[in-house]
Amino acid sequence: MPEHESLELYEAIDDYYAAQEDREPQIRRAWVEEHLQALASSGKSDDELLMVWDDINALSIFIEDMPNTDISTIPHWQYSAFMQWADQCLDEPGYSLRLEHVRRLMGNIRGFYQFLLDKAHISNLREISSAFDYICGRDEVRLIETLPYTGAEHWLTARATFHEGRVKREAVFSISDQWLLLLLASVGGSWDHLGRLASTVPTRGGGTRKLAIYNLRRKLKRIGYDNKPEDMLMCTCSLDDDELDRATRWFFSG
Repeated sequence: MPEHESLELYEAIDDYYAAQEDREPQIRRAWVEEHLQALASSGKSDDELLMVWDDINALSIFIEDMPNTDISTIPHWQYSAFMQWADQCLDEPGYSLRLEHVRRLMGNIRGFYQFLLDKAHISNLREISSAFDYICGRDEVRLIETLPYTGAEHWLTARATFHEGRVKREAVFSISDQWLLLLLASVGGSWDHLGRLASTVPTRGGGTRKLAIYNLRRKLKRIGYDNKPEDMLMCTCSLDDDELDRATRWFFSG
């Protein structure tokens, strides 16, 4: 990083990437530093650069467990989920759903993507531009209330260590796994009850749901959560009745 950039900014970047251990975040450190250097050369202040980094870092945290892909392909509706997540999960005043905050955050992300496109690190700006125009391109923030999840989308990747850190395991959970956990909680944590409900789904769908329950239990056991599946829902900042309704519709749709 250039010498004139603040020590606070350098330490913030260093702390984040040092904590990633063996894996390379989808938003690479070299990209971030090159982008910030370009902004510094254009006259951005240290405070402005730190704000840009905070916004990029927020996105990096939000997508860190998603399967690696060209980040330009993140669907536009996921940015609506990102805005809600930032509002609910980041304990910072600059991440509310006020228009000025949303427009700044989305603008900094779009500016970063433009830089990446210019450097041929990503393929296009279609999704982020569509998201910006819809969410904050008018006089008020507009969020997509019902996200078009099918259940197959990534929810989270959970990691666990055993035997004093000598054994490391991970399990990848989908949105349908989250829905199953919600339904499990709604029936008092009884796997047997959930299995009986799966038996009421039309034959093909019922078999599919039973297999999904079986696979979920295997993943929970792999990371040591088989006796405390409800704790997995703590990884989500907020789950409301609408989400339980979506889970129920998916489960019984066959």
